[in-house]
Amino acid sequence: IVLELWSTAIGGANASHLRIVRTMRIARALRGIRVMRLFRYVSALRTLMLSIISTAGSLFWTLLLLILLFYSFAVILTQTVSDYCRDQQVKATGNPNALPFCIDPALLQFWPSVLESMLTLFLSISGGIDWQQAMEPLREVSPAAVIMMILFIVVTVFAVLNVVTGVFCTTAIESAQSDKDIAIMKQMHKQRSLVEALKMTFSEIDHDNSNRVSLDELKQALTAKKLVHFMESLGISTQDVMTLFLIIDHDESGWIDLDEFVSGCMQLHGPAKSLQMAQVFHELHLQRNGIQSVADSVADLQQGLAVKVPEKAATS
Repeated sequence: IVLELWSTAIGGANASHLRIVRTMRIARALRGIRVMRLFRYVSALRTLMLSIISTAGSLFWTLLLLILLFYSFAVILTQTVSDYCRDQQVKATGNPNALPFCIDPALLQFWPSVLESMLTLFLSISGGIDWQQAMEPLREVSPAAVIMMILFIVVTVFAVLNVVTGVFCTTAIESAQSDKDIAIMKQMHKQRSLVEALKMTFSEIDHDNSNRVSLDELKQALTAKKLVHFMESLGISTQDVMTLFLIIDHDESGWIDLDEFVSGCMQLHGPAKSLQMAQVFHELHLQRNGIQSVADSVADLQQGLAVKVPEKAATS
């Protein structure tokens, strides 16, 4: 508003001032482009836009394929209609060199030229007109024309469009899965949902609201099928409750608090990850080295004892 008043006030000023005002107005309008940054934080909108952009190449080749189909069938049907109209004129006038002229208004509406025939074919598969309405005047022309029209519908609707739809869906899904930001947002949302579900589960187990769960409370809670199915869906076995309790109880206090329950279930959730397997192998390697060092120490002690015992026996 200030810029509008200023531009009005200096209406009699020179052109350079007006150019400055226009430049400022354009810069102000370009600030609206910042709205595009919302795409980074709205996962659904971002997925939709990326899917549309990623299918642009498939859309181009699909349009090219459809244009080739439209042109091929349009040439055949238009030529067939043109020969029919020429024969009608020859019979009517007796002139073998008569130009083709269609008396039927339906033929003039749908099949007068190649371009109009392409438009008719496009409208027939896109819902613009009923394809039977376009095929009806071809019955008088030739059975071959009717067969070509039916063949076009079968090829485009039942083959091409279905295949193209599958390609579009596959491309959109692959683009959404390959986007790192979307994958991160989905993983964060999944993790938050899982944490909230585990907190609700902990509150159901903690009947006395003491913010800690004992082994007996866990055993009693796992008698309910709902909780058992929930834990099994996370990939956590509930067959051995004692082992499960000892694994979750990190501080070995005999009680499980909310943080221990959530962190323990998150670590046990799903199959073993590569990092966890690497950690297990590393710990096994350390234990093996420790055992080997103990075995070497024992062997050295045995050798030392084997030397000292005969010496003492000789001196005695």
